[in-house]
Amino acid sequence: MNKENFFNLLDFGSSKIRFSVFDKNKSEKYSQNITVLTDEKFSKHFIELNNIIKKAEKKISFHIEDLILFFDSADLFTIDISFNKNLDIKKDVKKVYNSLKLELKQTISTYYENLYLAHIIMDSCIVDNKKKYLDFPVDNITASNFKVDFKVICFPKKHIVKLKNYFLKNNLKLSNIFCTSYIKTKSYVKKLGEGKVSFLDIGLERTSLVFYENKKFQYIQTIPIGGSHITKDISKIFKITIDEAESIKRSFNKTETEFSYENKTTGNEIFIKDIENKNISINLLKKVILYRVQEIIDLTFKKSEDFLNKFNLSDAKLFLIGDGSIIFKDNSFYLNDNFGFNSISYYSEKDRDICNSGLVYHLDNYELPRIINKNQGLFEKFFNYFSK
Repeated sequence: MNKENFFNLLDFGSSKIRFSVFDKNKSEKYSQNITVLTDEKFSKHFIELNNIIKKAEKKISFHIEDLILFFDSADLFTIDISFNKNLDIKKDVKKVYNSLKLELKQTISTYYENLYLAHIIMDSCIVDNKKKYLDFPVDNITASNFKVDFKVICFPKKHIVKLKNYFLKNNLKLSNIFCTSYIKTKSYVKKLGEGKVSFLDIGLERTSLVFYENKKFQYIQTIPIGGSHITKDISKIFKITIDEAESIKRSFNKTETEFSYENKTTGNEIFIKDIENKNISINLLKKVILYRVQEIIDLTFKKSEDFLNKFNLSDAKLFLIGDGSIIFKDNSFYLNDNFGFNSISYYSEKDRDICNSGLVYHLDNYELPRIINKNQGLFEKFFNYFSK
């Protein structure tokens, strides 16, 4: 069977690997996820990944070489950029748009050579200085003037180079690299209806805020603080190991505990054996968790303050996602409300949905179009070569 009949999706998280294989009909042929913590060279990740791939190859009877990778980084970088094209004669808008995306790629490559371009997102476009579209026009239209506002999501190129080298050493090639927080929230927001919707994605060592309005992407921002910082606080304050602190923190994922700035004890958490055996004050433990959670949220929104001030958030919904947010699932947190959202709730994610969102995005954006002229000069050949 041709390798193009399979799509191998890998969510390369800091604390979890999600891997799925889909066929050309988008049918899932294999799926597995496993918890694994990041080390300096991802050695544990690749041990587990190689084991998963061997199992997948046995199941689908095909050798896996190419992966579609998505991951998150605390060093995410975004750019807002506009292009205005004046034409001698009216041309098909779609062709002009595709040429502008190529021009955008070349601009990023030239002026932001330290960045790897992960996503190009059309913010809006104006045809002939008249009609404005928030989504790309469905109808076949022509124009003599075409202006497009883009939002671009990038990763530091040095991180991507390192990742690619690690995968090559394991005989794996990355055919595409995406931002997990963006592709999965893009999928989730389709199910949540119109209006202002935000996602706070709490990972192991980073937290991302993603904002949509009427299902349209508006903003993404990250900070280098996540669930591991809660674990480190518990370890330091109660003088226990990181593994013990992580185990205690995860114990709360299965309780119905109230976290507030008042000393309250509900019934469920007193049965957590790890806490009882170490003579740890439950109220103090809850406050340690509460204060760090509050800090994560406050710092994320402080960094995004200039953007959020443009919106009335009283009618906006905030959903908590990511493995670091599982603690919000059944517990009640009474936080200082400094951000004014209409509602804050936990959004339950499924591993299969995350990989599937990567597949959908890949198929919709498989590759940027390339303009190939019959008689190419030296510059055109050079440009098209680096646009691949």
